[in-house]
Formats: sequence, C-alpha cells, structure tokens
Amino acid sequence: MEIRNRLAEEGFTIVEQLYGEAEMDHILARISSFNLAKKFGIRHFLKTYPALTPLIFNEKLVTLVQDLAPGAQLIKSIYFDKPPQANWFVGWHQDLTINLRKKQEHSGFEHWRILPDRTVVQPPLNLLENIFTIRIHLDDCTSKNGALRAVKYSHLEGSIDFTTDWRKAGSEEQSCEVMRGGALLMKPLVAHASRRTENQLNRRVLHLEFSDILLPAGMEWQEGLDLSPFTNSN
Repeated sequence: MEIRNRLAEEGFTIVEQLYGEAEMDHILARISSFNLAKKFGIRHFLKTYPALTPLIFNEKLVTLVQDLAPGAQLIKSIYFDKPPQANWFVGWHQDLTINLRKKQEHSGFEHWRILPDRTVVQPPLNLLENIFTIRIHLDDCTSKNGALRAVKYSHLEGSIDFTTDWRKAGSEEQSCEVMRGGALLMKPLVAHASRRTENQLNRRVLHLEFSDILLPAGMEWQEGLDLSPFTNSN
C-alpha cells in the first residue's frame, strides 16, 4: 500500500478528502454545539465528547486505520485550535510520551508524571515506533495558518537531542499543507514544528493516535478505544 509505505519510509504523508463536505459540515456543527470558542487544546476529546466519535470514524477512516494496522485501537485524541486571538509557535520536537491509567513500573518506561487526568510516561523506542498519528484537518491549513512542518526520515533517528545540530545531511523539511477534510499521517518520532498563523483564520485539528501493540501486564491505555464497532457498522 502506497500510503503505508510512504509513512514507514518518510515518516509522514497526506491523505486528501478523507471526509466529504457534508460530513465536515456535520462534524463542525457538532463541535460548535460544545461551545469550545475559548478552548485551544482539549485532551481526551472523543472520550469527553463521545457523540462525535461515530461521525469521525467514517468508512474511509476505519479502512485507513485497518490498512495501516489491523487490530489497532485509538489511544489518544486531542482537539487543537490555533485561532487569531491565541496564536503560538511550536518548536522542533518529537511526540515521546503515552498516556496510561496508572503508574506500573516496567523496564524501559521512564520519566513518569502523575497528573490529575492522566499518567504520562516515555515508553521504549519500539512502542513509539509502533504508534501512528492521523491529524484530521477541520479547516484549510496552509503555511500561512500554522501548517505543521516536518523533516523527512527523521523518525529513523530514534530520540533526537534538539540542542545539537540534529539535522542529517540531505534532510528535507516540508510544510504539510492539508485542506479541510484531509489528514496528515505521521509517526510520533518525526521531528515536527509549527509557526504562528499569519492570515487571521482558525486552524482546527483533531489529533488521533493509534497502536496495535500489547502493553506489558498491568498497564492500560488511558484512552483506549476498540474500533471493532465501527468496523462492523461500516
């Protein structure tokens, strides 16, 4: 599969028209009903607003997830909005942590943080390599309104020390412009960043992470969601 190969080789790829215009109108109408005008980042989004879940997991998304990793479950969902009145810059980084229900000591799991709504930990590299992210774009996203910038092949370098001259010779930075209804697929270990918006338009994104890996005994995803009901319905 071309999408799977590009994701594995380059670390990210874009899928356009994952949702039709009518589907996007329906999703945005439902989100508008949640009164999120001053909410710029909401964790556990689909767990908090479960009524949105069947709208998000349409046939195209379910098929895409199954093609990438049969048996994968949703392990994280975050709603991001970068509106003109709350604009920010995000420096180069990787997504190195997962969210669990509770702390369970195990070899290779480091830097534990116990927070009110989740337990955060950096897992072993092989677990991070298994995860893939689908960023669903709810607005047109260009270089003028904070499109994600990503460096090809950087996910193959393991955990990167960004305080050093970390870019490899020939590495290519790309502005990941995605239109409304499309999605950016990426590996968490890809080096990525984003600039402030310049065109006074919102940049709303639903960030979803998936994995089919089995956690060690005693560990549970904080937001694990089995996708089989959507598979059956589609």
